[in-house]
Amino acid sequence: MHTYGHWPAKYFNQIEAAASEIGWFLSRWGRVPVLQTKEKFGTVRVYCSFGWDSLHCIIWPRHCWIHSWWPYKLDLKISWYLMPILNKLVVKYHIWLYRKSYARAVEKYPHLKDEILSGADFGEVLEGVAGYKQSDYWFNGVK
Repeated sequence: MHTYGHWPAKYFNQIEAAASEIGWFLSRWGRVPVLQTKEKFGTVRVYCSFGWDSLHCIIWPRHCWIHSWWPYKLDLKISWYLMPILNKLVVKYHIWLYRKSYARAVEKYPHLKDEILSGADFGEVLEGVAGYKQSDYWFNGVK
């Protein structure tokens, strides 16, 4: 969208802050597994997935693994049966929370609306949030 020569650095810091706020909101209120948040090419990037793989994802959503072998094996055994049932409801809640987190970011940084919405991984989910139409955006920028 923009390069460092086009805008003052404070805008890129605000883009980074918006990404961090979206990631924090998702992992705090929905225990969404957020892998990374950052500013990339002048857009907000939040890498996450909907639903849970294991109980470990619920307890520590931003941590990769359990360090002992027996809790890991127990978690795999329980999760094999429990997670498909839980995810039927949880995915819907995660999608709602994803929409809400992006709407909050646009509300807080209205001058960065295009930068926040254009880099979303799940653009089809954001349809209608803050006037977002997926057809108005293409990969990594605005038409």
